[in-house]
Amino acid sequence: MAKKTTPIEKAARMLDLVPYITSHQGIGTPELASEFGISEEELLSDLNSLWMCGDNRFDLIDLQFDSGYVTIRNAETLNLIRSLSQQEIISIILGLDLLEKSLSADRLPLIEEISNLRSKLGESISRILDASPSTDGQLIPVLNDGLRDQRRVLISYFSPAGDEISDREITPLHFSVENNLDYLTAYCEKAQAERTFRVDRIKSATLLEAQATYISSATSDPQLLSTQVKISRNLRKSRESLGAFVVGEGSEVTVSTYNSEWLSRTVISAAGAIEVTAPSQMRIQVAELAARTLQQYR
Repeated sequence: MAKKTTPIEKAARMLDLVPYITSHQGIGTPELASEFGISEEELLSDLNSLWMCGDNRFDLIDLQFDSGYVTIRNAETLNLIRSLSQQEIISIILGLDLLEKSLSADRLPLIEEISNLRSKLGESISRILDASPSTDGQLIPVLNDGLRDQRRVLISYFSPAGDEISDREITPLHFSVENNLDYLTAYCEKAQAERTFRVDRIKSATLLEAQATYISSATSDPQLLSTQVKISRNLRKSRESLGAFVVGEGSEVTVSTYNSEWLSRTVISAAGAIEVTAPSQMRIQVAELAARTLQQYR
C-alpha cells in the first residue's frame, strides 16, 4: 500500500504531473499512479487539485480522466519539467565524484557513464567541484582479492599513535563499518596477532604470493598494558589526556592501554606534567622516544 505524502511532496509531484501527462496523453490512471509511486486515490486527489491551477480563474487547466485515461489541455504555463536547484545539483555532483573515484580502473563503462551524467548536470559547476573518497578506490579490490584467495597483502599503514607510516604483511579476515568508517580486521605478521586497521589510513596495498597465515586463538587479542604514572601539575587536563582507562585518585594513577606507543606520545606531549614510574620497560620506551624526538631539532 502506497503511503501518503506530505504537502510539500504533493506540490512537487503535481508540478511533475503536468509535463508528464502532456507527453503521455491518454495514459491510464493505474499506470500513472504506479509511475509516481502513489495510490490511485491520491492520484485522483492530485488531478482534482490541478483543475484549479492556471494563469487566472478564467484560464484554468483542462483535465479529462473520468474514463480512467488522463488527457490534459491548456497547460502551457505549467508544462515545464521541474529543474533541480543549485544545491541539489552540487550534492549530486559531489556524490557522483566520490563514487567515480572509489571505482577501480576495470569499471571503465560505469566510470564513463558517471562522467557523462556529471556533464549533463552542469559543466560549469562540475569544473569547480571536486570530492575525493577517504579510501583509494584501487585498495579495496586488492584487499578483497587477499580475503577471497586467502593470500597475504603488503600494506603501508599510517599509525597516529606512532605518527609514522610502516609496511606490514597482513592476512585480511573481514571488513566492518563503525561510525561511518571502514575497518579491516586482519592477522598482522609484524605484531604476530590479530589487528584492526582503519581502511582510510592504508596508503597502499600489494597482493603477495604468500598464502594466508593460520591464526590461533592465543594470538588473537592484543595484550593489555598497565602503567603507573605520576601527575605533577594540570591534574584534570592530564587525566583527561590519558583517556577513560585511568584507575586511582590524586596524582598517582594506573593507566591501562593496548598501545604503548600512544601512551609514550601522550606522556611526552604533557611536557613534564606526567611521569611514568613503572614498569621500567615503559620508562625506557618514553626516554628513547623523547631522545629521538629531540634529535629531530638538532
